Amino acid sequence: MRTNGSIVVGVDGSAGSAAAIAWAAQAAAQHRAPLHLVHVLDPVADYGPGITEPLTSTDYARMESHGRWVLDTAAQEALIAVRGLRDIEVTTELVHEPVGPALLDRTGEARMMVVGTRERGTMRRALLGSVSAALARRAHCPLVVVREGAPLTQEARKQPIIVGVDGTEISEPAIEAALQEASARGVPLLALHVWTGVELPAADAERTADPEKQLVLAESLAGWQECFPDVEIHREIVTDRPERCLLERSERAQLLVVGSRGRGGFASMLFGSTSQALLLSVQCPIMIVRDRTITVRHLPD
Repeated sequence: MRTNGSIVVGVDGSAGSAAAIAWAAQAAAQHRAPLHLVHVLDPVADYGPGITEPLTSTDYARMESHGRWVLDTAAQEALIAVRGLRDIEVTTELVHEPVGPALLDRTGEARMMVVGTRERGTMRRALLGSVSAALARRAHCPLVVVREGAPLTQEARKQPIIVGVDGTEISEPAIEAALQEASARGVPLLALHVWTGVELPAADAERTADPEKQLVLAESLAGWQECFPDVEIHREIVTDRPERCLLERSERAQLLVVGSRGRGGFASMLFGSTSQALLLSVQCPIMIVRDRTITVRHLPD
């Protein structure tokens, strides 16, 4: 994960967007990073795909006026969210282009991209939900999806970070990003290896001390403690269905970090038929890290 650049947030005035703004503002304060708020003027998102007449200059002027109001409100919400933490630099941008390409383009130089999502609502909210799934596959930086109603209280900020580890190199970027987040927040990290390969009935879910499974997790974490000596790292191995494990752990974490590809359950579940359900139902924010977003690991001298 990049250690410079702004934390970029896609804002649209919805409740899900407000949750994303608050989370991103707090992350900016914890990382001492700038916060950049982006509102996209997309006629399809605002008026729906059934537009039959060209928009007039008055329509566009109304959209721009509303967009500026959305950004001004978002900036105020960001500053409120960091009261008692640290002052942050906030910039705003009004963009005239489709939502997906606009946000994807801004992941090129960002430290991370943050979007909100909710189960149902207006066309714009529905599009932002689908855009979050597309960004998870293509973003050039880590993507954080914050669900409407996600706990962002001071008590929630004391909870651990959880990272899904699948034993492949794809886990490395997710592990690094999770450690960076845990270090910035001063909280423990739980490295969770879900052992999957067959569909398990509910009664078969178990924690296991199998040496082979322990070795997979140990090899995945080798060297990282030296890189982040300030982070308390806990390890857990579970034999379970990935979806069930994700949902259960999200209730006791402030952030869940997963890789975007690989054979492991976390990655495959995010991009299978239940991808939208997971993005909407997981309680805590989810950070999705693609392998190409990782920086080279630097061990201490």
